[in-house]
Amino acid sequence: MTGRVSSDTKSCDEKLVYDELVASYKGLYARSVEICQMLEEQKKVNSQLLVERSNHLANISKLNDEVRLLKSQLENIKKQVEMMTTGTNTLDEILEGQLKRIQMV
Repeated sequence: MTGRVSSDTKSCDEKLVYDELVASYKGLYARSVEICQMLEEQKKVNSQLLVERSNHLANISKLNDEVRLLKSQLENIKKQVEMMTTGTNTLDEILEGQLKRIQMV
């Protein structure tokens, strides 16, 4: 007796493979949704950081202008003090000369 016997193992195997693929797809889809949400959050954070950076750069520029102004004022005050010291020394010399003349008379 010779004959063929067909079995349903192929259809069972195909069903298992299909179920595994569906489960895998669902897992990958869920992970994809998580990654998309994370990317959206990162975009929001990046946007906020760019705004903060812009504000900080504007503040730095403003403070640099203030530093330049204060340095300029300091240099002017130093010059005035230097001129006052020189002027005071000259005045002292003139007064000493007059005192000597008065004492000689």
